[in-house]
Amino acid sequence: MTDSWYGHTMAADEITEFLNEQATGVLCLSKDRRAYGIPMSFAYDADEERAIMDLGFAEDSKKREFIETTDEVCLTVYEWDGPHEWTSVVMSGSFEPLSRDDIDDVEAWYYRVAKDIDVSAGDVDLEWYELRVEELSGVALSE
Repeated sequence: MTDSWYGHTMAADEITEFLNEQATGVLCLSKDRRAYGIPMSFAYDADEERAIMDLGFAEDSKKREFIETTDEVCLTVYEWDGPHEWTSVVMSGSFEPLSRDDIDDVEAWYYRVAKDIDVSAGDVDLEWYELRVEELSGVALSE
């Protein structure tokens, strides 16, 4: 899409820069034809084509229930400064827990990159996940 009224399709380096600047988005899951979107912190790893997330789960977690039934997740990251200045990136792909070895490799990097939400209160179990990007697109409009 190159229509000036709609914006321009972002190049891969623009998308990477934007994802590294934002580091928060909405993770979309599904179950039984129902959608569930949750705000999420993430760190984008362009070299490995993945987004790393540290998810918190409470007892009887709706989030866990939806993750278990979602074959392909979608993460939408956007910035809106007005009707003539906005950016939107959508990535989708598989969503799997990280192994202990993977966690050891990414944990320090994640906390340097992500704008993490502190989930230290109460009975919340933290688990690491990765979204393996299968589709990635971005559109931006600025005047």
